[in-house]
This record gives sequence, structure tokens and C-alpha cells, in this order.
Amino acid sequence: MMKMIEEKNELQKQLFQTMLSFCLTIFVALGCFASYIINTEKKLHSLTERMEAIESALTRLTDELEVVHEVFYEAQKIKDHIQKRSRISAQQATEVTYAILHCAYQNKLNPFLLVAIAETESSFYPHAVGRVGERGLVQVRYGTFKMMMKEGDFYHWRDTLQAGAKYLVYLLRRFNGNIVLALAGYNAGPNRTRERLMQIGAPYVKKVETNYARIVRNNHYVQMVYGQSLTAAGWAGESWA
Repeated sequence: MMKMIEEKNELQKQLFQTMLSFCLTIFVALGCFASYIINTEKKLHSLTERMEAIESALTRLTDELEVVHEVFYEAQKIKDHIQKRSRISAQQATEVTYAILHCAYQNKLNPFLLVAIAETESSFYPHAVGRVGERGLVQVRYGTFKMMMKEGDFYHWRDTLQAGAKYLVYLLRRFNGNIVLALAGYNAGPNRTRERLMQIGAPYVKKVETNYARIVRNNHYVQMVYGQSLTAAGWAGESWA
């Protein structure tokens, strides 16, 4: 009888140990599974963040490629116009084209308006010198250059182009976006009565208007983005804003 009891107790002890070992195994397995789930969730979260970052980068790249395409498209139109309307070399035409586009982008100006002004002022000759010392594509005087540029070389045509673009922005703001008055002021100086300004500047405005109309004519893209007439041509279109 005692032997049976001992055997029963021994069996119960072995069963308890087996159950305990099984429970520990299950507990360890559950812990490993939980750790695996947590790590998997972290990896998925990290992967999601990386995918979102990649998607955002691709979106930016697409936008940048569209801008690059647009710049090349506009550059080709401007270069073609310059080569038709001037005697400068093809290399100079390329340099002038991208300098005008760069200036327009920096100052949020219509690049085709700068083209029209450069044609009126210098026939696209970058080293042109005026009768009273004006220099460059858009014929900037020394006093205007010093007023607009904190640094730069008055004898470098790229710097005078930048100064002229900044001066045009100043005039547009002064005349509340009125491009006709801004151009008259660019030619005759802004410190006059409006009547006198228009009287002196009218012939110059007419020349710029003619050159701008020549660029825009039969060019649906330019008309759509920058405006068909000179009165709406001062500031850049949406693509440069």
C-alpha cells in the first residue's frame, strides 16, 4: 500500500514537473513571439517611414524635373529670339539667355520682359556702353548700380543685369505694379510727375512693347503664363512665383 502511494506521489511529481516545463516552454515561446511581433511592427513602422520619405523625395524630384524642363523650354525660346534679333555669337546668346533666366528667377520677374528690355537697350550686346556711361545688357547707370547692389562689379555685364532687374522690381513696387509707369521710370527716372514721366518715357515704352509683342506673338505658352500684353507682363507667372 505504501509502495503504491509512493508511486502515485512520484507520478504526480513527474506530472507536475512536466506541466511546469511545458508551461515554461509556452511562456518562453509566447515571449519570443511577442518580441518577434514587436520587432516586426517596429520594422514595418520604419519601413513605412522610409517609404513615405522616398515618396516625398520622388515628388520633389518630379517637381524639380518639371521646373528644369520648363527652364530649358523657355531658354530655347529666348535663345532662338536672341539669335534672330542680334549679331552676337551662339555662345554669347546661350550665356545671355541663362543669365536673364537666372535674374528673372531671383527677382520674380517675367523673363520675356527682361528679354524685351535687353533688346531695346543693347540689342543683346552684353558689353554695350551708353552715351552717359550706362553699361551692360539693360544699360544701368553707375548711381543706379550702387543703389541696387551692395557688392558687385559695375564693369561686369552679369552684375549690371542683376542691378537692372532689381531696379525694375523697385520701380514696379513704387508704381504699384504698373509696368508702363515702371518702364517710363526706368528710362526717364522716376522722380517726375506722372504726366511728365509718361511724356518723356512714352517712346521707350513703345519700343519695349513692340519687342515684347514680337516675342509673345504666336507663342501660346508665353501668353498663357506671362500675359499677352505689356500691361500684365511685369511680374512672373505661376511657374516663377
